[in-house]
Amino acid sequence: MYFWNRFNSVKLKVRERQKTILIRLLTSYILVLILPIVVGVILFIKIESIMIENANRSNTAMLEQVKQVVDNRLKEVEQFSIQVSKNQKLIKLLNDEETENYNYVSLIHELANYQTVSTIINDYYVYFSESNTILSPTMKTTPSMLLNHIKRYDNVPYEEVVKEKLSGFHFNQYYPSEKVVMNSGEKNLITFVQSLPYGEKSDVQGMFIVHIDEQQIRDLFHQIEGLNSGFMYIVDEHKNIMMSTSTNEDNINQITPLLTKQVGFFEKNIAGNKMIASYTTSEKNGWTYVSVVPKNIVVSQVSKVKLSAMVVMIVSLIIGILLSYYLASKNYRPIREVVNTVIGKRRPKGEFSNEIELIKQTIVNSMKKESQLNQIVSQQEPVIKSNFIYRVLKGQVDVQNMSEKDLEFMGVDTPLNYYGILLIQIDGHCQFNNENLEKKWALTRFIIANLSNELSNENGFTIDIERDKLVIVQSYPRNTNEEQERQLVFIKRLKEILEEKFDINITVAISHLHHGFKNLSQCYVEASMALDYRMVKGLGSIIFYNDVKDNSGYDYYYPMETEMQLINYAKSGDSTNVEKTLHDIFNNNVQKQGMTPAISKCLSYDLLSTLIKLVSLLDDKKQSLELNRLIKMIADSGTVDEIQENIKLQFHMICMKMKEKQLSQGERLYQEIKKYIEHNYADDNLSLTMIAEHFGMNASYLSTFFKRQGNQTISDYLVKVRITETKKMLSNQMLTIAEIAKKVGYANSVGLIRVFKKYEGVTPGQYREIM
Repeated sequence: MYFWNRFNSVKLKVRERQKTILIRLLTSYILVLILPIVVGVILFIKIESIMIENANRSNTAMLEQVKQVVDNRLKEVEQFSIQVSKNQKLIKLLNDEETENYNYVSLIHELANYQTVSTIINDYYVYFSESNTILSPTMKTTPSMLLNHIKRYDNVPYEEVVKEKLSGFHFNQYYPSEKVVMNSGEKNLITFVQSLPYGEKSDVQGMFIVHIDEQQIRDLFHQIEGLNSGFMYIVDEHKNIMMSTSTNEDNINQITPLLTKQVGFFEKNIAGNKMIASYTTSEKNGWTYVSVVPKNIVVSQVSKVKLSAMVVMIVSLIIGILLSYYLASKNYRPIREVVNTVIGKRRPKGEFSNEIELIKQTIVNSMKKESQLNQIVSQQEPVIKSNFIYRVLKGQVDVQNMSEKDLEFMGVDTPLNYYGILLIQIDGHCQFNNENLEKKWALTRFIIANLSNELSNENGFTIDIERDKLVIVQSYPRNTNEEQERQLVFIKRLKEILEEKFDINITVAISHLHHGFKNLSQCYVEASMALDYRMVKGLGSIIFYNDVKDNSGYDYYYPMETEMQLINYAKSGDSTNVEKTLHDIFNNNVQKQGMTPAISKCLSYDLLSTLIKLVSLLDDKKQSLELNRLIKMIADSGTVDEIQENIKLQFHMICMKMKEKQLSQGERLYQEIKKYIEHNYADDNLSLTMIAEHFGMNASYLSTFFKRQGNQTISDYLVKVRITETKKMLSNQMLTIAEIAKKVGYANSVGLIRVFKKYEGVTPGQYREIM
C-alpha cells in the first residue's frame, strides 16, 4: 500500500511537471529483469535439446559397438561354415552314395573339435539330404527326431521347417529368432543355413545349420541407457525382424518404416509415450540395429532443474520488481539534480518534454563543439606526426611495443626494413634569414622539406626539429653500398638545387643504416654526432657517421648504451655509480684520447643533454636555472675541469632528487615476479622454490611477500595464468587437451582437467564445445 501511494504521488508530480523519466526508468529495470528470465527459459530449452542429442549420440555410439561385435560374431559363424564345408570327411560323405556308420562317427568327432569356435553359437548340425541324416558334435539322428523331439520350433510346424531350411539353395542365410523347445528348457535361437557343397547351387546335397543364441546378443544391449524402459530390435536388409527385446510387434512396425538412412535418430509417439529411436545399419550384412528409449528418462534431471528454477524465478521476479522501483526512484534523483544544474547555468533553447530531451540537447551541442574540435585536430595531423617522429628520435617512445596500427594512427608508414637519418643544419647564408625573422626561417624550412620529400620519391619524410635544423627519415630495402650511394646522390642533388635556385646553404650529417623503425633513435644519435663535426669539417659539408665514428682525434666515446646506463643510475639515485661512470667517460675521452677543448665541449653538451632529459623528469625549476648557468658557462669556453666538476655536481643533485621520487622496491619486485611467472608458466617444473632461487630469496619469505602484495598466493596466480592461456588455446581445434596441457605447464591432461574444472566449473572439453 505504501509503494502504491508513493507511486501515485510521484505520478502526480510527473504529470504536473510533464516529466516521465521515473516511469521510464522503472519500465527499463523491469525489462532488464525480464530479459535474463527469458534467456534462462531459452537456455533450459537448449540444454534439454543438447541432452537429448547427447543421449542419442551416446546410444548411437553404443549401437555401433554392438553392431561391430555382432558383425564380428556373425563373421565367425560364416568363417566357421566355410571351415566345416571344406572338411574332407564331410566332402567324402556328401559324394559317397553308400556310407558306413564308421564314417559318420568319424565326422562327429571332427565336428566336436569345433565347439569353442564362437561364443554365440548354441549348436550346429550337418544335414545329408541323400540319407536324410543329421550329424551334430554329439550325435547322429534324423530331421524328424531332431525337430520334433530334441529341438522343436515352438511356433513353426515340422514340415515348414524342413521345407524352408533343409531344402533348396542357401548361402549364408539367417532366419529370424524363434522359440525352440529343448529338454533343458526354451531358448530363442537365430538359425543360420549354408547349402552343401559350399557355393553349389544346382546340386545341393545337404545343409550346414548353426543355431545362434539370441541371449548372447541381448547381453550386449545392457550398456544402452534406458533400455530397461524401452526396447531394442534388429532387422535384416528386407526389414524382417531378426530379434527383439519387445513382444509388441505393433511398436516395432511403427518404427521400422522410418529407418531410411544409414545412421540416425528421431522421436516417435508410441502408445501415448514419447520415445527416442536411434539406429545404425551394418555395411557387411545390411542388418539395422535399433534402440527405442523413453524420452522422459533422458530429460528427468532437466525437469527437476526446471521446477527449481521456476520457483527461484517467481521469487526473484517479485523481489526484482520491488528492487526496480527502489532503484528507479533512487537513480531519478541524480537526473533531476543534473537537470537543475543545467537549467541553473545554461539551458538550451526550446521546449523539452522531459529531462532526457533536455540532457540530449545539451549533449548534442557538446558533440557539435567536439566535431569542430576534431576538424581542428585533423588539420594538425602533420604537426602530430612531426611531434611523434621527434619523440621517437629522442628515444621517448617505446616503439617495440607499438603495433603497425599504432604507427599508422600516428601517420607513419614502415614499408621497408632499413632506416637512416639525414640531419640538415641550415647555415647562416640564406636570402630568407638575413634578419633572423621567424617567418623567413619558416619559409626556408618549408622549401627544404618539400624539396626533399619530392626528391625522396615517397621513400622518406621530413620534419623540422629546430629553427635551423631538419631531419629527413629515409627507408631502404637493404643495407648495401648501393643504398649509401643513393643517399649521397640524393643529398648532392638537394644541396645543388637549394644553392642554385634559393641561395640556401646547408650542412648534412648522415647516419648509418639500421634495421627496423625501433632503431630510429640510434640513427638520430649517430647523425647528431656526425653533425658535431660541422665546426671541424666546415659549413656546407656532407658528413657521414661512418667517416667520423672511429676518429680518435676528433671523436669521443659516449655511446647510447653508456648514456642509458648513466640515466638509469641517476633515476635510481645511485650517485656512487653515476660519479664512477662520469669519471670513466672523462678519463677515457679527455685524458686517453687527447681531445681538443672544442670536442670536450661537445662531450659536455652531450652530458648536458642527458642532464636535461633527467631534469625534465623532475620538473624542478630551480634545477633548470642551474642548467642554464652551466650552458652559458660552456658556451663561454670555461675550463674543462670546471665544466666537469659542474656537470658532476649537477648529476649528484639530480641523484638526490631522484631518490625522493623512487617507487616502492616492494612493488617493483612484485611486478618482476608476476612477469617471471607469465614468461615461464609453460615450464612444468615451475614452483615456489624455483621462483625463489631465481630471485635469490627464501621460499617462505617470497610466499608471504607475494600474498601480502597481491592478496593471492603464487600458486593461485600461476593457475590463473595457465587457465587464461588454456582458454586461448582451446579455440584452436587442431590442439588436443593433452597437447594444451603440456604447452601450459602440466605433465599430462589429468592435472589440467582437474584444475580447470575446479576454477571454471567445466572441463576443458566442455568449455571448448560452448565457446
